[in-house]
Amino acid sequence: MKSTLLVAIGIFATLAGYAQTTTVGTEQEALKPQEKRISTELNVNPFNGQVNLNNSLNQIKLRYFVKNDVALRFGFNVNRKDTVASVNNPYGPNGYFSRDDRKSTQFALNAGIEKHFTGTRRLSPYIGLDLTYSSRSASQQTDNNSSSTTVKNGWYVSTVSGNVVYSAVQQAAYTRYGASVFTGFDFYIAKHFFFGYELNFTLSKTDWKNVEITQTATNIPSTNSNAGRSSSVNFGPTLLNGIRIGYTF
Repeated sequence: MKSTLLVAIGIFATLAGYAQTTTVGTEQEALKPQEKRISTELNVNPFNGQVNLNNSLNQIKLRYFVKNDVALRFGFNVNRKDTVASVNNPYGPNGYFSRDDRKSTQFALNAGIEKHFTGTRRLSPYIGLDLTYSSRSASQQTDNNSSSTTVKNGWYVSTVSGNVVYSAVQQAAYTRYGASVFTGFDFYIAKHFFFGYELNFTLSKTDWKNVEITQTATNIPSTNSNAGRSSSVNFGPTLLNGIRIGYTF
């Protein structure tokens, strides 16, 4: 992460030096977005060869400039996981059947506002505020010969080590909401094309949903257990991984 930031600073210093050699006059075309423009962006990490969506949540983000120095920003993400693993051996007296069906959906949304400062012809520093909301749902259905296990609000995973069986809840369902204050910059390499960096300070609360596990088997009554957690609060700074590269239109 530090190396990524150093690369961003190096690129900025090089381009800033170039920009300072150019005389700024009224006849020059504006590089920064004007009122009623829209921008979007990606994240690039030069040290692992990855190109991702704009932030740690892999959200698609749009900005709408209501004024030359004020922008509204919106981000959203939807991620769906649906996996099925099955083993079937119907032959012989010890026929065996096993099926593990897991589903999970994650949704995230944020909305905020940015205030941009004068900076230079190419540099546009800004501060702002975001309101965030995200949630995840999950379920699992496991069938093993004559028994079955149904999990609501999570996945129940068991592993065997020696003669000991370890069980844990994964992909637990939750609802999360919070607020972030942030600062960053856009540096316009050309008209409507920029790179930048951003960091924020976030306060969020996560309400974990109760994980309900129901097991049934022949001649064995159903059982219901609660393996859920209540809530947690997170507060602290976040340096988003990667260099922002975007454009306006």
